[in-house]
Amino acid sequence: MKTISLIIVTLIATLLGTGVAAAQTPAAASLQRGKALFIQHGCARCHGTEGQGGAGARIGSKPPATAALIQYVRNPSGAMPPYRNQVTDAELTDIRSYLASIPPPPPVKDIPLLNQ
Repeated sequence: MKTISLIIVTLIATLLGTGVAAAQTPAAASLQRGKALFIQHGCARCHGTEGQGGAGARIGSKPPATAALIQYVRNPSGAMPPYRNQVTDAELTDIRSYLASIPPPPPVKDIPLLNQ
């Protein structure tokens, strides 16, 4: 009887664990798509592979809101070329999710080499 109870408890725990993992899968997939799209559409060439900036603005870890990002990508100011038809709103949403998932850089005071 104890063996059957243990099997049932294990089965329930496994099923619940699978449900939790399945619920997280779309977000993880969005981040992976976003990173791939960020590189595929050439965003990383100017903004760096993690949005750290370069020729383009720093947009990693704290990107603009989705609607603002979409608006800017479609009608940018400055040197950025417009991406009107090359990337969809859904792709930009995934790109923004990827950028928002990037942890912020450490504060300068916490980088020993910069404090010498």
